[in-house]
Amino acid sequence: MFNMKTSDLFKRSKQLADFEGSDFITWNEAINCINESNVALYEKLINMGDNSFVDSFRMKDKEKVLPENFWQLKGVYLWNNGNLQVINRRADADGIHHLSYELRNGSIYLYGNPNDVLVEYFPKPKKLFFKPNSVTIDLDAEKTYLDCCKHSFLYSDITDSEEPAYSVVDLDGIKDVNKTLIGIEPTDVVGVWLTDNYILVRTVSTLYIHDIARNVESDIDAFPVVSENGEVFLMHDGIVKSFTIKVLSGSTYVDTKDIGTYELIDGGLFYVCNNSMNDFYYLKDNTIWYGTVDAGIIADKIIYADKKCYYLNDSEIGCVENELKKVIEQTNGDNIGFIGIDERTGFGYCSKKYGKYFVIPYCEDTELNYPNSTYFQIISYILAIAFKSKQGADISLLQNELAMIEQTFEETLGSDAFQFPRMGNVYN
Repeated sequence: MFNMKTSDLFKRSKQLADFEGSDFITWNEAINCINESNVALYEKLINMGDNSFVDSFRMKDKEKVLPENFWQLKGVYLWNNGNLQVINRRADADGIHHLSYELRNGSIYLYGNPNDVLVEYFPKPKKLFFKPNSVTIDLDAEKTYLDCCKHSFLYSDITDSEEPAYSVVDLDGIKDVNKTLIGIEPTDVVGVWLTDNYILVRTVSTLYIHDIARNVESDIDAFPVVSENGEVFLMHDGIVKSFTIKVLSGSTYVDTKDIGTYELIDGGLFYVCNNSMNDFYYLKDNTIWYGTVDAGIIADKIIYADKKCYYLNDSEIGCVENELKKVIEQTNGDNIGFIGIDERTGFGYCSKKYGKYFVIPYCEDTELNYPNSTYFQIISYILAIAFKSKQGADISLLQNELAMIEQTFEETLGSDAFQFPRMGNVYN
């Protein structure tokens, strides 16, 4: 295997395109070009008959949902005591008793009552990233920041003898909030969070909600739930509720509406979920829980994005999918919170180090595992041609060099007797 980082691919492609030391392309444009080039390489390899990335599954039923990583079908075969017989795609004129298969609505259907079938497919190409450089932001280094969201930062100047007081500083200059919780002891506060629209303060018995835009607040016995798109809900006794703060005769109250019952995940301090509200993670006893399972990951802040729960603690940023943990990076600052998981910029969280505040990438420098270095050569040239094209420069020399590399590679690809012509119409 030939291992390399996405950042190495980017550097090599800029060399080939004669753009070293140039800032002609933004990070987001570079990531898009890299992933488009990776897909182009993937398709070239498939068309050449390269089976390096083939995956498979067995099925005995007449219908099966395709794997989540399914990209393109390679072949369907009847498994008969270790012997394979090709199963063709169902023609319009074929009846349901004719041995055949069909792809439809994210599932594969079998006809003719086969009892054991092998399905080979090409999985989705890996999404590639490299880290953008961290950037400094203009925040008062003397203040104690508790959380952040997008361009807003929540801080507190209280001492142990004062009532909790929270303020929001907005780098866009739009939000200006100062909120004091009257009659509350600072030691009663067990959690403080900032979202795009609310300051949320949970004490041992109550959740205080301050609506930033309307400058109204109220309280309720509940725990916050934040969905992937940033919308806030409430959890109480296993029931998730939508809410709004209403004003009546000079007093405020939280008006709620039940959305669904989730008894198996009751008991958390702070929840995050997808927008469909069928995938929940939450903080309980200072660790991340998934359903009724303690993932065993200590975390201070969590956020839901890309079908995962990203987390921050004193020493690392990582993610957990179901109960599977992945450490993205060891951190070396005082982590404040997530500004958001943004694929357009690569930035994810804010941290204080060296006496300054930084916005830091959440993504890692993706490692590519190619069978040999020729794959790296091909994708480097594809990407260099894309860079040249964006500048309107001549790409003929790079195209000729790429064609020679591809010709040599195709001639060396192995082929055996059991190699059928590529099937058409194989995308799901």
